[in-house]
This record gives sequence, structure tokens and C-alpha cells, in this order.
Amino acid sequence: MKRRYSLLIVLALALLAGGGYELWNLFFHKVWRGQVHFSDEQVKNPMLAATRLLEASGHKVRLEPMLNYQLLNQLPDGVLLLSPYARQPDERQARLLLDWVKRGNTLIMTPGWVQNSDDKADKPEVISEQLPDPMGKHFGVAMSGRTRVDEACRLDPLEAKRRAKLAAARKAKKDEDEEEDDDEPEPPAHLVCLNAPGAANTIELRRQEDSLQRFEGKGPAPLWGDTLELSVLVYAEGKGKVAMVASDRVESYFDNQGLRQFDHGELLLLLAAQSGPTAPVLVVQHNETVSWAAWLWQHCRPVLLGLAALLLLWTWNATRRFGPLLPAGDSVRRALIEHIEASGRWLWKLPQGRILLLEAVRKRTLQQLLRRLPELHALDGNERARRLARLTQLPEALVSDALLGAPAARAADFTRQISILQQLRAHHER
Repeated sequence: MKRRYSLLIVLALALLAGGGYELWNLFFHKVWRGQVHFSDEQVKNPMLAATRLLEASGHKVRLEPMLNYQLLNQLPDGVLLLSPYARQPDERQARLLLDWVKRGNTLIMTPGWVQNSDDKADKPEVISEQLPDPMGKHFGVAMSGRTRVDEACRLDPLEAKRRAKLAAARKAKKDEDEEEDDDEPEPPAHLVCLNAPGAANTIELRRQEDSLQRFEGKGPAPLWGDTLELSVLVYAEGKGKVAMVASDRVESYFDNQGLRQFDHGELLLLLAAQSGPTAPVLVVQHNETVSWAAWLWQHCRPVLLGLAALLLLWTWNATRRFGPLLPAGDSVRRALIEHIEASGRWLWKLPQGRILLLEAVRKRTLQQLLRRLPELHALDGNERARRLARLTQLPEALVSDALLGAPAARAADFTRQISILQQLRAHHER
């Protein structure tokens, strides 16, 4: 019994010692472990490695986050590298870019992507109408999912290694499931070979998942490109050049990860040297479409400034004329005399208004005088005026003017005529 207990105790101690050793190595023992790290500068600039390579080769590199309208109108001479992940230029931007290239500059970009190019290979005009960007339509080139490979170039060792791993995984799964694998074998993963003018040797590029496709008769012929026109096509535009470079949806030749593969760095230096050995390079990460407001400001600035000045003058004049806002008036009914005064002012301004006013007062006055003095019926106008002037002791000239004269043009004389008629009425109402 004692021996059995001793063995159990020894076994338990051994287990505790082994467990403690493993826990020590797991939690307390310091070891060096590799960890992928991306610097903040690398995260902000996916072409940081390309920037450093160009600067080391004598190019002055400038980084811009956005291709906006203001930048397009102030592009410096040299090389413009558009990120393949930026939005494609619109019609106005494309015209400005082409004018800039014609002056002897170089543009490096990726054209837009078109679908079902293999199915419509016999109808290039149908595909060309679907080109998503005006630059690709101008040169007759687009990105497509073609399966064509450059068999003249050597096998891609990285892709071959990846496919070998996938084949081994499929074989292991096949052995486990004991089923036949009906998948078609993939075509050989060849690189893309480029024999460019000025290059010391053949440039080998990784075969992208999507490749360039040129539509015959829909654009100018390229100056040079890779063997089967899969990844690089360089066109002449005026005194400058436009380089169309293929790119995957997640990685391009000039990214931080892709630049170190094969001869991608040599391709970047070759394209950057098209405008000179040390030509300045402008790298644009994104693209911003031109808004209608920016287009108006660029092309109609004098008109807009003139309209703004007129609007300010009208506002100042209206403010000076009308003054500050007054409180709303009470909604009480106006007196009758206000309506009469308003009607009189309106009639006074009319061409025949004074005649209507004076004739109305004369008619009313004569009616009352004829009732009070019947003998006036037998007298003519002048005799009536003399008799009434004598009875009221008013000047005969004023009475005659009030009864017989034309309406006065001056307000004071017209008011005197009305006053004389009112005095005649008031004298005979007693």
C-alpha cells in the first residue's frame, strides 16, 4: 500500500512539474516573435515605396490626396501618376488631362473595367460604347477579365508555388472524400514580358487577374507595350505620352507590396523617365468629380462676380430706401375722411381729375343757391357772380373764378376756388 501511494505521489509531482514548465514557457518566458507592422506613413500612402524609389532616382515627388478642378488647372510639367483605386476622370477632367499631356507631359493611369469582353470579342463596337471612362474611350482600351496569357514569357514562380499548394490541398481533400476531382486544370501562370525602348533588358511583370484589352479601330495604335498587350500600353498624345497600366482590384504594380516583385520598380522608373531622366512626379491618390458650381466659377467668374455686385447694390439700395422694418399696423377700420382724402389725391393726379372735383362742388353749390335764391334762375353766369359777391361781400373776381373759371393748375389756387364755393354754401345755409 505504501509503495502504491509513493508511486501516485511521484506521478502527481511529475505532472505538476511538466504543467508548471509549460505554463512558465507560455506566460512568463520572453521570446522573440515576428509581427507584421505597418507604419502610419505607409498606411496613409499606399505608394510610399514608389515615392522613395523615385526620389532615390533623382525625381522630385509630390503627393496630392485629391485630383480636383483647382489642381487640374495648375498641373506642373512632368509626370502624373493616378492611383488605380481613384474614380475615373469625367469628361471635363479628361479634356484638361489630354491638353496637359499634349504639351509634352506623361500620364500614368489605369483605364476603366468592362464586362463580358470575351463573349463580345467579335463585336468591339458594342464593348467600346460601354467603356466607363472617357480616357479609355479616347484610346480604345479598357480593363477586362480575359484569360489570355503570355506564353512567350517564363513561368511565374510565386504563382506556381501558390497553385502547387492549392493542388496539394485539393488532393488531400480528394483522398479524404474518395471522390473524383472534375475541376479543369488552370492554364500555366506565365509572367508578362515587356521589351520597351530604352530598357536594358526584358522587363518581367506579374500577370494580373484582369488585363488590358485594346479595341481595334476605336483608338490610336500604341507606341509600344508588352508582348501580348496585357499589362502595359503607351500611347502618343501630342508631344506627350499616356501609359495605360493594368491593375488588380486589390493590388497594383506600384503599391508598397507589389513594387518589390519582379521588375515592377524598373517599370515605374521607365515610365517616369518618359518626360526626362529627373522629371518631377505628381502622385494622386484619389479623384474628385467636377461639380457644376466649380465649373461655373472657373469659366464664368466675371459674370458671377458682376451678378454678386449687382445683388449687393440692390440690397444696399433697398435697405437705405425702406429703412428698418416697422411693427405691423393695427387692423382697425379707417375713417371715412381718409378714404375721401385718398380718392381726392388720386383724382388730382389724373389728367381730368381737377375738372371732376371742381364740377362736383359747383353743381352741389348751385343746387343749394337756386333753392335759396330763386331769382338766380333768370340771371346768366356773370350776373350771378356779381349778385352773389355783393350778397356775401366777397371779391367779385374770386367768386367769378370759382363759379365760371377753369380748374387752377396750382394746388393753392385750386384750394381757393373750392373754399369760395364752400363759403357761398355756408352763407346761404344760415
